[in-house]
Amino acid sequence: MRLYLKILSFLKPYWKGLIVAVLLTFFYVLFNNLSIWISVDFVRELFDPRSEQIESVTADSLAADNQQKAASKQEQIKDVLGLDENLGIYDRINIAIKSVIIQDNRYDTLKMVCLIIFLSFLLKNLSHYLRKVILNYVEVRVIVNIRNQLHEKLLHAPLSYFHKKHSGNLTSIVFNDVNALNNVFDKTFGKMLLSPIQIIANIIIMLMISVKLSLITFIVLPLSAFIIFKIGQSMRRRSRRVFRQIADVVATFQEALSAINIVKIFTNERKEMQKFEATNYKFFQKLFRANKLKFATTPINEILMVFILIALLLYGGHLVYSNAGISAEDFIRFLVFLFTMFQPIKELSGINNVLQTGLAASERIFDVLETPSEVYEKPGAQILHPLRKEIIYKDVSFKYNEKDDFALKNVNFTIKRGEMVAFVGPSGSGKTTVVNLLPRFYDIQRGSITIDGMDIKDLNLHSLRKAISIVTQDTVLFNDTIRMNIAYGMPEIHEEDIIRAAQMANAWDFIQEMDEGMDTHIGERGLRLSGGQKQRLSIARAILKNPQILILDEATSALDTESERLVQDAINQLLKDRTVLVIAHRLSTIQNADKIVVLNKGHIEATGPHLELINNSALYKSLYENQLLSQPEESV
Repeated sequence: MRLYLKILSFLKPYWKGLIVAVLLTFFYVLFNNLSIWISVDFVRELFDPRSEQIESVTADSLAADNQQKAASKQEQIKDVLGLDENLGIYDRINIAIKSVIIQDNRYDTLKMVCLIIFLSFLLKNLSHYLRKVILNYVEVRVIVNIRNQLHEKLLHAPLSYFHKKHSGNLTSIVFNDVNALNNVFDKTFGKMLLSPIQIIANIIIMLMISVKLSLITFIVLPLSAFIIFKIGQSMRRRSRRVFRQIADVVATFQEALSAINIVKIFTNERKEMQKFEATNYKFFQKLFRANKLKFATTPINEILMVFILIALLLYGGHLVYSNAGISAEDFIRFLVFLFTMFQPIKELSGINNVLQTGLAASERIFDVLETPSEVYEKPGAQILHPLRKEIIYKDVSFKYNEKDDFALKNVNFTIKRGEMVAFVGPSGSGKTTVVNLLPRFYDIQRGSITIDGMDIKDLNLHSLRKAISIVTQDTVLFNDTIRMNIAYGMPEIHEEDIIRAAQMANAWDFIQEMDEGMDTHIGERGLRLSGGQKQRLSIARAILKNPQILILDEATSALDTESERLVQDAINQLLKDRTVLVIAHRLSTIQNADKIVVLNKGHIEATGPHLELINNSALYKSLYENQLLSQPEESV
């Protein structure tokens, strides 16, 4: 029930439209039932010989005045139909309708019946159209809002969340699971309003016609409801498995495409095909099992309905033949309303299957939506002002998960304003972890990181990250224009500032050579550009942001000699008047750093300038000499 209420909470903004839709549903049921009722009268007028008696009696009263004529006509109808003075609700409604449709002759009566049938069908379909339009508007808006909320939630989720979730799984939730929920709204939302109202209205009419016949019907309906409920429970369990499996299919597909160059160079296409086919076949198995159960719902319910019908035909026919309180006309009307009730009952059984599938999808959706977000605007948070003195890491300890060991243990160092500090060490020593803590991609478990004496946990997160820029070895660019990629996150920036940043990053020359210049689309992840061009755009973006604090992750290590020279020149422009943290993979590029921090297994082993560490740190000396054997020494 709690999950149902969560889904319904998405409908709150559209409550006015839903009220109108409910009212239109009532009108639809009213006019639909009226058309059915009148249709039975139409058949009676054509084939019931008693109507000729009414016609002859009505013709004899033409000479009376209008008031006497109406009263006489009512009495005559009652006499012909054999009705008592103590009339029930059904009989009163029946007489009221007949007083409207029965005219002075059979032909006029037939015209009136046809007119009422036409108007009732017209109003029924008009109500149906308007309610469908309103409900569809609500459904589509809700689905769009859910997808927007998921996107917003993922953008504001901490980085630690993405270490636990595969991107293919998250993509599947945003698209496949939301589509499943859309299917629920599309196939069930309107019917969940209409079917219960239609069933209740038909039950009321059937009770008015005959309580005995209705009781026979109600004996089997609870059994049908129980079967629907049990099938729905099983459908929900199987749907969970289906959604988890399709997420695996998406993840396997996405992984192979994202590493297509590695797949091809190792000629591993067949292995990847087999892996995808195996995952996809498991999806087929789980989906087919779920569908077999879903397909069983309709036959089971139809068998139960036919059982009800046979019992009613036997018992109701006996009542009619023995004149035991129900006329043939009433029995026909009872059967017609019973038949029209079968369809909404079948729809409700189908709704339950679709609904349980949607509930399985919504569990995964709410798992994302209820993920704690980064707190950007914590009450009382301070705004970070321009860096004046220093950044201090004091007794910093950090681990990625509760079950893991600490990636950093009691780390202490100070970065003065304007200093360039490099972090070196073996793979897995904690270099990237150290710099990722400064923009609060992760929060530390123990210790503190302060900027000019202010703990970064007490700073407004927007102001902290606006002061920091990152240039990584793996350049991140978007499938958009060069202009947009340089000015990313800075919509109000002027064109001349973008051009100046491109010039400082040694990117302006190749941009001018592009057919569309700054408006050139660079493709997914910048595939239309070379490695050096992509890196220079990344540096231009950092220059344009004009950060106080710069983080560099060996931005030249993957480039050829000429590209490296151009990128290094651009980096030198970027380093001016900034506080810089460098993750160093090639030690030859950080010899001129003000300070080098040597990390090993999460501890700081040594700190100092290059020459001091050569003499005092065995680990640093070993790392440096090993790299000298494999590459020439270079200067920053």
